[in-house]
Amino acid sequence: MAGSEGDFVINKKFVTESELEEKRKKRQEEWEKVRKPEDPEECPEEVYDPRSLYEKLQEQKEKKQQEYEEQFKFKNMVRGLEEDETAFLDEVSRKQEMLEKERREEEKKELNEFRNALTIAATSTEHKKREPEKKTVAKPPDTKKLSQSKLLAGAVRHR
Repeated sequence: MAGSEGDFVINKKFVTESELEEKRKKRQEEWEKVRKPEDPEECPEEVYDPRSLYEKLQEQKEKKQQEYEEQFKFKNMVRGLEEDETAFLDEVSRKQEMLEKERREEEKKELNEFRNALTIAATSTEHKKREPEKKTVAKPPDTKKLSQSKLLAGAVRHR
């Protein structure tokens, strides 16, 4: 491969007019193969970039770096919490837990008081009901029914 065309082009500094014409013809043939009806008949000329290879590569490197920075821009904006901030947040959460615990205990206390009040009210109504029954027990004719009703009254509890 020492005498290949690639080595030949690299070693030469100048290109002849005939070589340029051959390249144009090849490009025009390739253009005819891929050309669409709305495209021009003439192959568009290659855009000449007078910059050096170093400048082109440097530009690509800068573009990639900007894309990378843009990608991680928002991630860099979020920072971790400092020690005093975490201590403050811990204190706030502890206070909230204490308030919630106190609220639950208060709720339990009120429920127990309400249940006790209901049981007291139920027992007082039972006593009131039993007192009239005692008066009716004094009637001698229906002793079977009264004793049966007494048994049922003692067995049934009202809630």
